[in-house]
Amino acid sequence: MVSEAYAAQLEGKEVLIFANEEASRDVEAALEKTQNNALAEQQSVDEAKANKVLWTADVDSLSAVLDVDALADRALAVGRDEGGLPARVSALLFGYDIEPQVGFDAAALESLAAEIDAAIGDPRVNFDIAVADGVAQVTDGHDGDMVDRAWFESKLNEAFLSNEGARAIFVAETEYAPIQITRDEAQRVCDLVNGSIASGAVFTFGDTTWNASATDIGNWVKTRIEGEGDSFELVPFLDQDVAKGILINHLKATFEGDAIKVTFEVSNGERIVHTETDETIPVAGDAVKKLESALFAAQDSESSDATAPTIPVDSKRVPDTMTFDEALENGVISSIASFTTEYTVEPTSRQHNIHLGADLLNNSIIEAGGGRWSFNDISGDYNEEAGFQGAGAILDGEFVDAIGGGICQVATTVFNAVYESGFPVITRHNHSLYIASYPVGRDAAVAYPDLNLVWENDSASDVLLAMTYTDTTVTATLYGVNPEYQVSTQVGEWQAGEKYKTKTTVDENLAPGTSYVKTVGSDGRKISIVRTVKDKNGTILHEDLFSSTYDPLNEVKVEGPPAKETDASGQNEDDTQKSE
Repeated sequence: MVSEAYAAQLEGKEVLIFANEEASRDVEAALEKTQNNALAEQQSVDEAKANKVLWTADVDSLSAVLDVDALADRALAVGRDEGGLPARVSALLFGYDIEPQVGFDAAALESLAAEIDAAIGDPRVNFDIAVADGVAQVTDGHDGDMVDRAWFESKLNEAFLSNEGARAIFVAETEYAPIQITRDEAQRVCDLVNGSIASGAVFTFGDTTWNASATDIGNWVKTRIEGEGDSFELVPFLDQDVAKGILINHLKATFEGDAIKVTFEVSNGERIVHTETDETIPVAGDAVKKLESALFAAQDSESSDATAPTIPVDSKRVPDTMTFDEALENGVISSIASFTTEYTVEPTSRQHNIHLGADLLNNSIIEAGGGRWSFNDISGDYNEEAGFQGAGAILDGEFVDAIGGGICQVATTVFNAVYESGFPVITRHNHSLYIASYPVGRDAAVAYPDLNLVWENDSASDVLLAMTYTDTTVTATLYGVNPEYQVSTQVGEWQAGEKYKTKTTVDENLAPGTSYVKTVGSDGRKISIVRTVKDKNGTILHEDLFSSTYDPLNEVKVEGPPAKETDASGQNEDDTQKSE
């Protein structure tokens, strides 16, 4: 009965959250503005978020679920576990109200609330620390004006269970949001980290010793916020995913040549790692945990030991074959580089194309010693037959609706992961129009079969490309034995390019004599960046020039039909001609 009464209301329900009362009064106009903003990719993601007046949510986007069993259990508890005899009597005479609660995915809920914060509020920024060259410094924070998460969840719950039909709406509200981590708390952690890592650390593995410097250890330091209510603390920790692979590489003196070589295999969706050694490897995960405890367990900068902690590293035999997760956990492989780009949810067709493109590339393997990865060879044509839909794309100097729109964002995400890894890039094309969402001069355009993205694995082990995504982000991560290339970038100056033109179209549905600018024009421009890649010893391996020439973005102006002229008597000319 509970399921029939409530759970069915979730199916097909669309919730519209508006930025203000004015926008909520004209739903269709708000939806059209949202669609136009999604096409206008010359905006950065931050600009697009700031200009939004409407957000949509449904069962799928928030993973909304009504736990009817839990609701029935709560009802059965009345007069028993809850309220005792008075509650039982009250229920008998007057009934007893229990509010049904919809469960939402916490990450999806937070992502949606954060988007609203960016548009109508001022997101809180906590004081934190950043570590560079082995020295931690405090980063600034400030109070904010944000959506209260408990209120937001309550309003969504009410909207999903409303009897307003397939669509429910409410207007978002923000309130003062004080910082959770103060400058003093961040300074405490900064002092703790600096005092703990200043002398580095010593790792011993058999006859091998690695003296890790403060810079080495500092590259592994991360922070998280713990606590609830009004009490929070900043907690430093070591990023195991980064640290384990590097630790194994530096303890490789017991091996001949490279510490370990791996090859990947993907079979029926399962990722398998094959190793090429009969030796034992360091148990890197346990060693990193020991170091973390030695550095931060005291949580007191004054009591931190000035001497470098010595961490003995145990060994284990390397299996010939293991699962991807086992290899990652044991530090046999690690994340070499990862990059994430953002996008707005609307239109859903663009989101669909990004997800489909990412799925096609996911788990692609680039063989060691010069193996090449080609976007178009792996993805194939991104057309309707392959399942791609019409979405925002670039054509002839304008943003238009085209099949496969969004696929270039997937290419750009992969390119930036490869860029930061230091692997050689063989073929890359910039977009014809500049898109501010991406790092300057580091976008990548693809168009089957003419424009492609190709790169090379010049390391001694295979590399696996993993693609993941959320409703608003797509991430490319390269996994393998980290060659520890050092990457730096020199960004050139912008150069002027071709001037933009104005194109005018007529919309008969507009009022006569009125007009609006659908797409803001911008002039073309040029820029070059240079990537320098060094090996882990600082020797330059190659310097790569990436030049980008962007076309102008034409201004698109939409006009209504021309206003009819009137004669001296006040009649319009058409009426005068008819009377004659």
